[in-house]
Amino acid sequence: DFGHSDYATEGTLLHLALPLQGLGSEQYPDDALDYIQALMALPPAPLLEPPQRQGLIALCKLVEFHPLSLALLARQLKTRRVAEVGNTLERLLAENREVPDKDRSLMASLQLSLERLDAGARAWLPRLGVFQGGAFENMLSEVTEVEESTWQPLRQQLEATGLIQVESLPGVGVPFLKFHPTLAPALWAEVPAATQQELLSRHCRRYYDLSSYLYHEDARNPDAARSIALRELPNLLFAVRTAIADQADWAIEFVDKVNWFLDYFGLNRDRATLSQLAESITVTIGSRSWFLARTQAAEQLLNAGRAGAAAQQFEQILNGLGDQTSYDRCLTLSRLGRCLRAQRQPSAAAHRYREALAVADQLDGSDNVKRQRGALQTDLADVLTDMGDYAGAKTAYEAGLVSDQELGNLRDAAVSQGQLGTLALMQNNLPEAEQRYQEALAVFQRLHEPAMEAVAWYQLGIVYQEARQWQAAEQAYRRSAELEESRGDRLGASKSWGNLAIVAQLSGNPRDAEAWYRKALVAKKAEGDLAGASIDLSNLANLLQQQPDRLSEARQLAEESLEIKQTLDPAAAQIWKTYNILANIADRQQQPDQAQTYRRQARQSKAAFAGTRYEL
Repeated sequence: DFGHSDYATEGTLLHLALPLQGLGSEQYPDDALDYIQALMALPPAPLLEPPQRQGLIALCKLVEFHPLSLALLARQLKTRRVAEVGNTLERLLAENREVPDKDRSLMASLQLSLERLDAGARAWLPRLGVFQGGAFENMLSEVTEVEESTWQPLRQQLEATGLIQVESLPGVGVPFLKFHPTLAPALWAEVPAATQQELLSRHCRRYYDLSSYLYHEDARNPDAARSIALRELPNLLFAVRTAIADQADWAIEFVDKVNWFLDYFGLNRDRATLSQLAESITVTIGSRSWFLARTQAAEQLLNAGRAGAAAQQFEQILNGLGDQTSYDRCLTLSRLGRCLRAQRQPSAAAHRYREALAVADQLDGSDNVKRQRGALQTDLADVLTDMGDYAGAKTAYEAGLVSDQELGNLRDAAVSQGQLGTLALMQNNLPEAEQRYQEALAVFQRLHEPAMEAVAWYQLGIVYQEARQWQAAEQAYRRSAELEESRGDRLGASKSWGNLAIVAQLSGNPRDAEAWYRKALVAKKAEGDLAGASIDLSNLANLLQQQPDRLSEARQLAEESLEIKQTLDPAAAQIWKTYNILANIADRQQQPDQAQTYRRQARQSKAAFAGTRYEL
């Protein structure tokens, strides 16, 4: 039971909370016995003969066959006879009568392991309770301030009892110590209140320092930075909430750094919650904290599909920064460009990106500035592609790629590869497009970026669709939609749903096509993406016009699409497609003059699109 409103377990049939039962029973114990046997086969080797079956079953029954307890018992049985372990366990269960039934066997099996520690280790151990499920060894020693001479023997004892597991990561010189799930919560209650506050303060400050280190290291060494961030995320979230509650001077900056990784990992709900909590922090207008807080709020709007509202926020931030050249001004101009592109205003977006590049030219030549210039070149190339300026787009993409490669920026280089794939796709070079998308996909999977992985799958779906490989296209779109839904991004998923409709239509399945179009349309309207909705309206109208008894419905949908597209940049909206659909419907409804007018409008808008010359 998550205790979360989206996963209610009462008053609904959508979800049920099923308590974890034992791994077998007295009548059917083999799963539990096999599990213990497998654990006992791991190093170190047992010092005693394997216990007899009946004695082992009786021991499992004492802990109700609970897997977490069995894992601890397996360690004990390497050095203690089953009868001794059973007697001790019965005593501990009797001493824990006040503990709720569901937790009693877990608490007793934990205490069974703790009793094996020496007095010095047992006295120091509760300090580990400040950590959330584990920590890298250097973080553990710095927060608890344990002496090396004390820690090493204790670590050996904790490993031997199964209370911690050691994980070594490629490219990371310090091991991650994963705690047994019952360890930290049970220990924390034993720490005096004054010591708890001291530990919480050190934990919070040290993880703030770690977030800053990982943020900067992510550009140089993303594999290692993200491996660390993934494992330390529970501690980072716990610490940043502590900083917000304490109104620490650096709390906003801490939120910004943690949100950087939450965004990449696709943890949108955590990101939104953290940004909302940060709104309680008092900031001075014009300060660094003010800039970060306002930027986080605006980005939250943009991520939610509210590009217009986000643009207003970024305009206010820009006004607050004044005309002075600064890195923050450069960043804000680039974010404004993204808002405008999301609103299908590529010309206005290009203007903002060029403004940002002009600001970057006046800044120092640090790696951060070089990295931002590369990102701006890539963003500019995106909107040039939208405008049909493919030659200009390729030049800008390649400039961004060169910059990323010089800086060793694996992640942004993958972004550029994907966008060069899109450019190849638009010029009908399908083999090059597929190759570039596959290269980008491999990097995003390696970096644990579900949002960008979803984009790569989506683009591969387009390649397979163009190649008329319907099954491959459907699989790619479905995978993209699954990733977007898992991130809580229904708007992102709706784009794949719309393309699944196109695949169904082209492969001769109009019923499924209509269902996908309508599903995508509902999501886009609900999220306020009218520009995206206009595409689905147009496509649905095109599908229905093939059915003579639904021409009026098709025309109504096409007119609704046209009404939206007339408010957008004609090139980005590809308005000529809707004019052509309306012309075809007019033909079928015996209205030749109206059809001629629509075709003329289609020709004029298509001819005005710079990308038309590449088609010709």
